[in-house]
Amino acid sequence: MAKTGLVAQPAASTQVHEPAANTAAVVTLAAAGAGKRHVIASVEWSYDANPTAGSLAITDGGTQVFKVDITKGGPGFFQWVPPKRFAANSAVVATLAAGGASVSGIVNVHAWVQ
Repeated sequence: MAKTGLVAQPAASTQVHEPAANTAAVVTLAAAGAGKRHVIASVEWSYDANPTAGSLAITDGGTQVFKVDITKGGPGFFQWVPPKRFAANSAVVATLAAGGASVSGIVNVHAWVQ
């Protein structure tokens, strides 16, 4: 078996959020400690219908560092190679905006601490 250089990361229930309809789906990665940083390899989302004001945003220590509008229902994702690394000892928050009346959303964050 060939080595790829990739190291498997554990799955965590804290990295997925599926709230009630018309509620933002939020995954918060708490500050990891002195000298430690969150690393995100991918973010996946879905809306069960076309959202009225859909978007995905990521903040690093309260500062928005990524945002896109999402205009169609269904699944989508961003995968970063190399993964995105965030500030040391900083909380990172991924927010899938509320999709509108009777629209439900889910967000998943594939992340770890270095």
